[in-house]
Amino acid sequence: MGDGKSVCIPIVCCKYNQKENLFLGSDLDDEGGFLMSKSSSGHFFIRSRKFLGDLFFLVVMAAISALACGCGDSSAPSTDYSEDAKQPGSFSVQPRLVLYNWEAYLGEDTLQQFEDATGIFVDMHVYGDDEEMLGAIQSGSFDGDVLIVSESVASEMAKAKLLSPLDMAVLPNAVHIDPLLWRSKAQEGEVYSFPYLMGTTGIVVNTKHVPEPHRSWKVLWDERFTGRLAMLNNPFEVIGAASLMLGHPLNPKPEQLKEVHRKLLEQKPLLAGYMSYADITEKMVLEELWAAQVYSNDALLAMELNPDLAFVFPEEGCVAWTDVFVVPVLAKNKVEALAFINFMHQPEIMGEICSELWSATPNVAAKAFIDPEVLDSSVVYPPDEVFKRCAHFGDMGDEESVRRRLKIWAELLADD
Repeated sequence: MGDGKSVCIPIVCCKYNQKENLFLGSDLDDEGGFLMSKSSSGHFFIRSRKFLGDLFFLVVMAAISALACGCGDSSAPSTDYSEDAKQPGSFSVQPRLVLYNWEAYLGEDTLQQFEDATGIFVDMHVYGDDEEMLGAIQSGSFDGDVLIVSESVASEMAKAKLLSPLDMAVLPNAVHIDPLLWRSKAQEGEVYSFPYLMGTTGIVVNTKHVPEPHRSWKVLWDERFTGRLAMLNNPFEVIGAASLMLGHPLNPKPEQLKEVHRKLLEQKPLLAGYMSYADITEKMVLEELWAAQVYSNDALLAMELNPDLAFVFPEEGCVAWTDVFVVPVLAKNKVEALAFINFMHQPEIMGEICSELWSATPNVAAKAFIDPEVLDSSVVYPPDEVFKRCAHFGDMGDEESVRRRLKIWAELLADD
């Protein structure tokens, strides 16, 4: 199996066609290529983003009673953040923390680096989808100290009083975060989440089967490709895309939502289905799908495996997402949790993570340590003219707004 060290393997290059606003995968040529991190066991480490969809809103609502009643240990954990959080390795007892994360959503050596630097052992629980996370949070044995979730999910959890406020005094690496890229929304004067990685949601097309340029979400409503189209299995992404296509906000108002609903009903017969990011990636590579809604990291993975695929930033705008760290209100190891979050934003550490995962970060200082191939990728870091058109979920809206969208989603899925 070897020593597990990573080697860089040139695999594929990604070219930005500015005129057509798309990004093409192709065989490696003189213009350079992706550097895929590959362990000696043969596993690649450019991986798709393990995005816990905003359907997690349902998880949050279901988990309120479980966490609020203090399932497991009913005693409130200490919120006295001592100097220990600022001094890695200074803990007086064998420290540990429990991390809940998507599979392969850290650098290959990140946890070992953290343990070596601080002496804190990390017990990482991996989940693959919403159902697994739902089961974990609702279980009486849930013991998470740090969770990695989407920004909008964090906002809903904070509203539901499920999160502990973060003591920014023990997060000195916050100085590296670009305030223009991280729109931290304090709630009642408190900060409840801290950024991790960023990306976008756009369209992946097969240029062999969809040869003419497509720069709009409308390609996913094109009757010529009936049965070869797919949308993400995520109500807020799907409704958001339809809303953007119609010229409405990402979170449409009630009168706009009616039009969005009609448009999605028109689209449904054209689709192969509402699919997970993994299924979309696989079916695009195998050319069972010709165009689909996709997360940027998953698009890169698919393009690496099929050079006929291209990633498109829709002209009406795409979704920009941020995954964040949060600390549950009943976390037992909050000092250690904050030490972990701060460590992750050491510029060298964050640079390594972004290089392995082909992801963007709001950590400006980390860019000096990101592989140039990643830093120069226009899929990872969109051009300014593209980023200006991006919409952000952030807060998903009030409870009634969310309820209306989930009702539409239930109707769309009713016959599946």
